[in-house]
Amino acid sequence: MRIDPAYAAALRACGLDSVEAVLTRTSGRVAAWSRSTETLYVPGPQDAPGFFVKRYYYPGWGQRLRGALRGTFFGRHRGWAEFCLLNEMRRLGLPAVRPVAYGARRSAHFLTAGFLITEEVPEACDLTTFARRVRSGRIRLDGQQRRALARELARRVADLHALRFAHGQLFWRNILLRFGPAGDPEFFFLDVRPRRGGRRLRRLPRWWLHELAQLAASAAPFATRTEQVRFLVEYFGARKLPPDFKRYIHEIARLAKRWEQHEQQRIRMSERFEEWNRQLGAEEDAALLGPGPALRPGVPS
Repeated sequence: MRIDPAYAAALRACGLDSVEAVLTRTSGRVAAWSRSTETLYVPGPQDAPGFFVKRYYYPGWGQRLRGALRGTFFGRHRGWAEFCLLNEMRRLGLPAVRPVAYGARRSAHFLTAGFLITEEVPEACDLTTFARRVRSGRIRLDGQQRRALARELARRVADLHALRFAHGQLFWRNILLRFGPAGDPEFFFLDVRPRRGGRRLRRLPRWWLHELAQLAASAAPFATRTEQVRFLVEYFGARKLPPDFKRYIHEIARLAKRWEQHEQQRIRMSERFEEWNRQLGAEEDAALLGPGPALRPGVPS
């Protein structure tokens, strides 16, 4: 396990200072889950920002062998690689969550589990969750606020691509949003996809179009076509690219279709996790309050 020295005390206070402690941790709030990964939110000590613990599991030897062939036997595992990529983004001046630790467990040097710990961005939520709350009416935005959000996101994505940094999975769920003291939107990137085989040098032609298509697949259930076009106008203007909008819009829409069903499933899972965590919070609050006062027959409450 490797820990950023500045966070050693905080992780120790949270019980996240060893490989075994991180991989066996059960208390906390489940933020995301899949067949091979899970993300757990652990509150910080004394009202300090908390931590997100993303764990990767390789329970079978088939998975371990595939991982070894991809370079995990001698090289970086996924948590380590993502730790380095997030730090690279921050060095480039790109808004990214802060990675604070990574680690792995091995058997005969084959990777059996790995993890990455990042610091919470206070008062932030992922963009998909925010959009769901807007759609349900829990958060209200006027037209000017919606345009400001789209404009700021377009500029941050344009900055990312102008530096030729490929995120790899630029979906709304991998972008955090919060509002600054003046009410201005702030975005932060997370869950960068590790590059295999020199992906930075041998990426797909017009790789940035694929990332715009990933954003479009996430936006489809929440944003109007006009809003998506405005986003692209702002993006192309920020990058000073040739304004061949029609061709690019059609290409982005075509590419986005491959991820639409997957994103719809992710949105449904996000709704379930939010409801589960709401119920868990209600149960914990009830447990803290304890049972109400017993009422005697004939005595009004």
